[in-house]
Amino acid sequence: MEKRADILFANTAEAREICGFGKDISPAVAARYLSHHCPFVSVTDGAEGSYIGVAGEVIYVSPAPCIPVDTCGAGDAYAAGILYGILKGVSDLKRLGNLAASVASVVVGQQGTRLRQKDAFAIMDSFLEERVPDNDDSNTCSSAIEADAISNV
Repeated sequence: MEKRADILFANTAEAREICGFGKDISPAVAARYLSHHCPFVSVTDGAEGSYIGVAGEVIYVSPAPCIPVDTCGAGDAYAAGILYGILKGVSDLKRLGNLAASVASVVVGQQGTRLRQKDAFAIMDSFLEERVPDNDDSNTCSSAIEADAISNV
């Protein structure tokens, strides 16, 4: 993983397994541990939210509100939100996580795994209209991420 992965997406159970941790370890601890071995780590914890880890620092991302209908596809939708944000140059980790949580919540709130085109456009428009300055270093991707292969995607 240290030599070949730039981004790791895992749910809590997967993250604990990769780390060799038991069930008593929190997803935040797993994300922190994994972020020492991979430049960008995202650990989802279902309705409890998610954690993004970069260089040993972890932030918590609250889940976006929704009435759950079908959780199938939620992790892929979350990952798509992260990747979209990275490709758009977002370095604020909280904003990136909130985007991913929004995408996942739309998928969870419907039957089926695919984000409808109208929903994707609505999320994208809302996200692009939200102009948040990326000047708070406490929640930003480190230079290790920005200079790494992620920026070359």
